[in-house]
Amino acid sequence: MAPVPVTVRMDIAYDGSFAYGFQKQQSLPSVQGTVEGALKAVSGSFIPVVGASRTDRGVHALHNVVSFVLRDDALFERVTRRLPIMMPEWLTIRSCVRESANFSARFSAVGKTYAYVFIKEGHWTPFLARYAYRLEYSVKTAAMNDAAHAMLGTHDFKGFGSIDPSRRHRDTTCTLSAADVVETDNVVIFTVSGDHFLYHMARRMAYFVLKAGQGRIGAETWNDAFRGPYVPYTRQVMAPGGLYLVAVDYP
Repeated sequence: MAPVPVTVRMDIAYDGSFAYGFQKQQSLPSVQGTVEGALKAVSGSFIPVVGASRTDRGVHALHNVVSFVLRDDALFERVTRRLPIMMPEWLTIRSCVRESANFSARFSAVGKTYAYVFIKEGHWTPFLARYAYRLEYSVKTAAMNDAAHAMLGTHDFKGFGSIDPSRRHRDTTCTLSAADVVETDNVVIFTVSGDHFLYHMARRMAYFVLKAGQGRIGAETWNDAFRGPYVPYTRQVMAPGGLYLVAVDYP
């Protein structure tokens, strides 16, 4: 009997400051390259990996998803047993399960959630430099929330996105289901959920709500944020270290 291929979903978390992004880079460490290298060591052959989100260099993931196809159940058992202990300290396998044959980590996803972390004035330490953005002055989180809430719903987000060379003709219309700013004693966190995100979109949105919190823009600007590509403060990209992929949603 011919072996039956196994489609695998693997949920992972990683510290993006140790990799040159998710996508495989020649001679440079990457998330995709690390997983594919381990799969080749276990299977003896190259197995391509598809990622739900191709995070940039320095961006972290509390929860990303990859998928790949193995030749049979015996290899699946070896992979689930050996891959977790082969990962470097900056990358963790959260789970590894069988999926339906048509599952794709990228194309089956119906939503993602990102969070951007700001450290408040007086609470910064140098150990946070790769994991958050330093606020040198106080911000008004109520104004940040107003700006975030103005972006909810379905809009053309081309003003918040950059051109991804590999996806030049991608639809720029996105639907945001949640966008909130939460403040604690030490941090301010901007969280946003949507059906999909354009290249750099989450970090541009974080910059936009930060400018609202600093009083640089008011309601007339955030209520008109989708007028076109030249709305103030929609083109700047926040540093990658403060951004986290929090969740990927599937039906």
